[in-house]
Amino acid sequence: MIKVAHIVGSLNIGGAERFVMDLCQVQKQLGNKPAIISLGQPIDPLVAECMTTNIPVASYNGGSMWKLVRMFLVLLKFDVIHIHSPYALKFLNVILPLLNKKNIYTRHGAAPLTSPKWMKLHREASAYVDASTFVSQEGADNFHHQHGWYDVPNIVIDNGVLINPITKVARKTNRLRIGSVGRMIPLKNQLGLLKAVRLLSKKLQDNIELHFFGDGECLADLKSFKDKHLAHVEVSFHGMVNDREQIYSNFDVLVVTSETEGLSMVIIEAMANRIPVIATNVGGNPKLVVDNQTGWLFDFADDKKLASILLHIMDNKQLITDSGDLAFNYISENFSINTAAKKYAQLYQR
Repeated sequence: MIKVAHIVGSLNIGGAERFVMDLCQVQKQLGNKPAIISLGQPIDPLVAECMTTNIPVASYNGGSMWKLVRMFLVLLKFDVIHIHSPYALKFLNVILPLLNKKNIYTRHGAAPLTSPKWMKLHREASAYVDASTFVSQEGADNFHHQHGWYDVPNIVIDNGVLINPITKVARKTNRLRIGSVGRMIPLKNQLGLLKAVRLLSKKLQDNIELHFFGDGECLADLKSFKDKHLAHVEVSFHGMVNDREQIYSNFDVLVVTSETEGLSMVIIEAMANRIPVIATNVGGNPKLVVDNQTGWLFDFADDKKLASILLHIMDNKQLITDSGDLAFNYISENFSINTAAKKYAQLYQR
């Protein structure tokens, strides 16, 4: 039995955090003892969900030095320290050489982290990390190009989900329901979805609903654009929602407009719920979205192409059902959380 401490920057709602929680559930089934240690607040939204699923969780919101001492004492009880964010790595960097544990570092994103502080951190931490993992080949290539780490064993391990489709609520409208899920930051470019809808005819716009789940610095810009250019379009800003059933019951197709992605948990979850995906052709997206089969791909910031895809599926709504079924089968066969958990188990035991 292996005791694994999963270290996350917070337990706010996000793809990496969701993945860690699902991974812990499967690791428990495999006979290990996982726990989640968060550097965020005890009131973070996903803390309560960890408790309801019987995942041991601890949060430390005191001063930095006090946090570090408490975490050091806690981590002495574990066999493996699995770090899931560069912020967590930064916090633990001072004590990693003192713990004498197996340290695994997973990069869930594809951003290369080029600022001097991240360069310095990764240069120092490489001596204390036993293995690094990435959720996409692009993420691995970006990281190694920027930081080296060629002497640290590394592997790409695809994210996965629990294959347990939600029970969808009955539809209240015949409109095409389009969803967007994620942090509202420039990198995610949700504004691109609104710009694409603006290019459609008013008749088509009247047959669309937009559902945005998330929060962040770009929310005000999205609302402003909607009020100025799409005042007559049905747009709902749901904010940060914890309940996956509520999220995936609200739309028929997911649109991902990001400039870069690792292996998006939102895409995987949507497809596991028979929801096809329209996504930018970046990062790990084309590994998930098989163009014209499980969904559709377009180049980043190509609002005209995105608009044409929306027009295409509105004219052929059976495509949504057919592509959704293909998406579910594809994820079930290739991106089960059980597969990811077994690969991590092998890495822990090396």
